[in-house]
Amino acid sequence: MRRVGYPTVNKRVRALQELGYIKKIGVKKTKSGSEASLYCLTAKAFLAMLLNSTDLNDLLMRLDEVTALAILEELFHEKF
Repeated sequence: MRRVGYPTVNKRVRALQELGYIKKIGVKKTKSGSEASLYCLTAKAFLAMLLNSTDLNDLLMRLDEVTALAILEELFHEKF
């Protein structure tokens, strides 16, 4: 595995935070005395991971009418 530099990691963490996939939950003191931010995944991130590993046909078979309608409303809201 290749080493990834701090600026690259920092840029990617900021991008994930701006997109709403992670959120800052605190600050921790490091052994060297500096501070490090603590992050956790958001519901959006968990949903993205779940959808990435889920067969959409299987998901559609499990949806009830109310949930399917809610998803349609959200998708169409974003399109118009």
